[in-house]
Amino acid sequence: MGLESLHTRDVRHTHRLLIRHILALRAIPMFSTAMLVLIFESNLAFEAQHLLHAVQNYRDTNSGRGITNWVSLSEGQQQCLGWLTTAERKEQMCLLVREALTVGKIAYHPDFVSTELDPHKAKRQLQDELSSYCVMVEPPKTTFGKIRKTYTGKVHGKQDDLVIALQLAAIGCQKFFQDARYARFRNPDANGMQSLGLRPDTAPSASADRAWIDSGPTRGQFA
Repeated sequence: MGLESLHTRDVRHTHRLLIRHILALRAIPMFSTAMLVLIFESNLAFEAQHLLHAVQNYRDTNSGRGITNWVSLSEGQQQCLGWLTTAERKEQMCLLVREALTVGKIAYHPDFVSTELDPHKAKRQLQDELSSYCVMVEPPKTTFGKIRKTYTGKVHGKQDDLVIALQLAAIGCQKFFQDARYARFRNPDANGMQSLGLRPDTAPSASADRAWIDSGPTRGQFA
């Protein structure tokens, strides 16, 4: 649907970019009232919470209205906000995107959105990162050691942020449409796995993830 890439030392610029991207999606008629599913990587201290607060606190300068109809996944450490990208989950994410690409179920939307980059440049950057993404295997250092696998595109000075974003979108879609915790946020007729060309019984998975959230996901409730 869209891609953004920004290099900055000021986190406020990142927050403003997130808001711009959301508003650009909302400007497309078919997405104006669609459920917005936020999947924040939770590995970076409290950045997921800061991003969520940016969405919660946004108000249009003219109408005073905020961003409505959204839900944030809570799949972080100890079931907190965001998505914790452990080694196991990175493998699962990689396999899911690889399968979707193999069967031709990932494509650019006609209304592709990129507020920070030229759309063509954004697409080229994603293609370049996908081409560099790999699995680095390190042999065990001791007799009884384990083989270490690293899923990364950060080789020869390159980045993999857009690949990770794509992986989070794919696995977040799977989680949102399969997990009973998010059932009340879904359209009764929605089937997100069909959009990826995958069924629950055929989707690749490194392991089953059955964590439960006692407090439930966070949802936007602004009018």
